[in-house]
Amino acid sequence: MKLIFATGNKHKLEEARAVLSEYNIIVEQLDDKGSEDKESTIQQVAMKAAKELAEKHHKPIMVDDTGIFFAAYTNFPGSHPRLMFETLRYKGLLKLLENESRKAYFLCCVALCFPGKKPILFEGRLDGTIAEKPFDMKKDVMPYERIFIPDGKTKPISACSREEKNAMSHRAIAFRKLGEYLTKK
Repeated sequence: MKLIFATGNKHKLEEARAVLSEYNIIVEQLDDKGSEDKESTIQQVAMKAAKELAEKHHKPIMVDDTGIFFAAYTNFPGSHPRLMFETLRYKGLLKLLENESRKAYFLCCVALCFPGKKPILFEGRLDGTIAEKPFDMKKDVMPYERIFIPDGKTKPISACSREEKNAMSHRAIAFRKLGEYLTKK
């Protein structure tokens, strides 16, 4: 089976391909994210974009929207992780957590939509802690992976091998739920 993943993010694409290959699902890329209403929830953004793109391209489409949430703040950075990182960088994000709870979680919502149908949503959550400084600055990883230490681990995601990451990440959890759904159909 082949599925189309609408993303311009190579890290997300690699992870989706690795996880869904466990279900004999081949992932092709569509570099078209669709619209993102940043006032909506992550779930709403993923489902709306998947529906819009499935109708536009007349094919089943998967869309991922992911956020990171700091326990010390309400819905922050939330559905705006890239914007918050580009605005505050590590220095600003980590300063916000001084003398605050460092607990956080990632939430990934993967929506799959077939043309003419309602989108189906799969969620994955990974709880952890925000480190006091970024790690692995020379590694080609997503920014929050350098400061997010999953519960039960002693190192940030950036220090994990791809196999370790794919065994536990929020995105892997969501894509595994999708893979299980499709293989049971």
